Amino acid sequence: MQRGVGDVDVDKVGVLKIDKDCFVDGDWLEDYIRLMVHACRFHGVTVLSVKVCRSRVKGFHLYIEISPAIDSELANRLQWLLGDDSARVDFNRARIRSGLNEWNKLFEEPRKRLRTIYKHTDNSFRGRYA
Repeated sequence: MQRGVGDVDVDKVGVLKIDKDCFVDGDWLEDYIRLMVHACRFHGVTVLSVKVCRSRVKGFHLYIEISPAIDSELANRLQWLLGDDSARVDFNRARIRSGLNEWNKLFEEPRKRLRTIYKHTDNSFRGRYA
């Protein structure tokens, strides 16, 4: 995607954030994590870990730690490819183009705990859902 004149660069991203507005069974989540790992790998990114927590209203949020850190446009694109809420993707695109470093917000309840559901161990897919 080409950047227009006047667009401001924002910091690189080391954590992708996905808002899923539904609940799924564990085997669906296993498939989703495999897809996530492969989609990121296709774009030259390694998934180091995936953490999850319930969202405020419905569904759940995923925090995907990646390496190397990537530019914000690619991060937003990967979030869209991984099924992030479409309206959130549009808002994020506008925030990125305006130069806002805090473009990638998910709102959690205070003291909400994140649970690790995948941890990268080597070059193969061997996490909790291997």
